[in-house]
Amino acid sequence: MKLFHFTSCLILPTLALANIKTSNPACTTDENCSLNGLCHHGSCICDQGWKSFDCGALDLIPAPLKNGYNKTDTGTSSWGSKIIHRTPDSETFDLFLAEFTHDCGLDYWSPYSRIVHATSSTGPAGPYEFAAEVVGTFSHNPTVVYSHMDRKYLLYYIGCPYTVPDTCVPPNFTCGPGNTINGESGISVSSSSDLETWTSHGQILLGRDDGSWDADITNPSPFPLYSPNHPAGEMALAYRGCPYNCSGAELINLATAENFLGPYRKVQKDPLFENPNEDPFLWRDKRGNFHMLLHSLEDGGGFGDGPKVGRHAFSKTLEGPWTFNAKTLAFDTTVVFEDGSFVDYFRRERPQLFFSEDGEMTPLYLTTGVQEVGKEGSYTVIQPLGGAAYYERQLYEHHLEP
Repeated sequence: MKLFHFTSCLILPTLALANIKTSNPACTTDENCSLNGLCHHGSCICDQGWKSFDCGALDLIPAPLKNGYNKTDTGTSSWGSKIIHRTPDSETFDLFLAEFTHDCGLDYWSPYSRIVHATSSTGPAGPYEFAAEVVGTFSHNPTVVYSHMDRKYLLYYIGCPYTVPDTCVPPNFTCGPGNTINGESGISVSSSSDLETWTSHGQILLGRDDGSWDADITNPSPFPLYSPNHPAGEMALAYRGCPYNCSGAELINLATAENFLGPYRKVQKDPLFENPNEDPFLWRDKRGNFHMLLHSLEDGGGFGDGPKVGRHAFSKTLEGPWTFNAKTLAFDTTVVFEDGSFVDYFRRERPQLFFSEDGEMTPLYLTTGVQEVGKEGSYTVIQPLGGAAYYERQLYEHHLEP
């Protein structure tokens, strides 16, 4: 029997009571609580996994010292990841992430990035060990979702087959319209019934060789719109757009399709909000509201310019209007560990969440790509949220049952 790592925090008896926090500033609607809680008698009562006066900050707790996917001691860098749990009673957790070949660091993510599969038998925080290559160079920005309608896992990513040089050199190639520099423009999808064997379906959303604000399309984040009351195969897809060769502002939009193969149609012509961001992560909560975590490109954040890297946006409907929370950081560049130590990272990006499996969509773990100050290498950190200890205890007790 493999033992799960237990997060060092108070284990509460029920998820519903785990993270009730109130605020001092008055609220008048649930939107004042970032749709991550309810406005009750003028104060926000945050859902589990969220905190702050407006429920806009993730309730992150200290991370285990050994977590995520870090192979920098062997010269291998990685960047961003998505946790998958095949069944609620499985002892194994799967991780899909971008890993760089030829000992290249983060500066050479293109063209040296490939997509790999890693596994953990010690819980969702890991650490994870390499299992297999899924897509070779060049492939990047992986995220995996399960489509109940199709009974398949869907891997969305960017890239195209590219044979890389033996030494780390800057890119100079294209994967399609919108970018001729680094191959980032254009979103592809593959499907699998078992996370082991994948079928490529090619690019399903292309950039454009024109003057549009989102000619260069990248950073896919899909969310299946299936529900028991709406058993359909429709897909929502958040993406980051910017002008041709990403020569201007990086902004966010959404597209939808009747099935994962497309065609995908943009929900609006303009960006969802004017704030510059990349790396959207899209989900729908238990009340039917929509949310995104984002890597903010604002002053004091961006690519190594300070701690303001994690933002949250929300909307009652997919079509909007979307509200970008510029008041409260969802997360910053600091990760605290269980022994009391901490790291102020130079870069922390590519946020994705792992949610509870009880239908409540409680965020339990945040995965991000990180780079330390003065280092070329990068790796994946997985940090738990307040409800993680209860989740891990339930897993552990289930596996003790005869």
